[in-house]
Amino acid sequence: MGTKDKARFHIVLVQGIIEKEGKYLIAQRSFTEVQSAGLWSLPGGKIEIVKTEDLYNIFEDTLKKEIKEEVNVDIKKGLEYLQSWSFVRVDGASVVGSLFLCRWLSGIAKPCEDSINVRWIYPDELSHYQLAGGVEAAFKAVSKYLAKHSKKDNLDQ
Repeated sequence: MGTKDKARFHIVLVQGIIEKEGKYLIAQRSFTEVQSAGLWSLPGGKIEIVKTEDLYNIFEDTLKKEIKEEVNVDIKKGLEYLQSWSFVRVDGASVVGSLFLCRWLSGIAKPCEDSINVRWIYPDELSHYQLAGGVEAAFKAVSKYLAKHSKKDNLDQ
């Protein structure tokens, strides 16, 4: 179905870099995934079409749902926006992604939907994993964000 103005659209992706006691959760993608099959990535998913009354907090609600479905973890309220990016999937679909820093609330991480393995890691352990595109950039973004906000917190004291 086309639009009157022949608009082209992006798939909208939300990803979370989940922090728990200084470690971050990564998940190995299923070998049947369209993009980055078998590689280690961050939990998240595509924003689906929702009912009109569900339109508010769409990033937060989608990310919370996807993280629970993919890795069995609940996150705290109050996502911290880190960055956005775009790319073209191997099947030609255009994607716009948004990355959020999330804080672990509860749950024991385990592979569920779309993932086959999970690990809590420190940032300096990234080189031990075969990573999907963008994961290293995500860790750099969270490091930069935390450094900036810890300096601000120190100035406020």
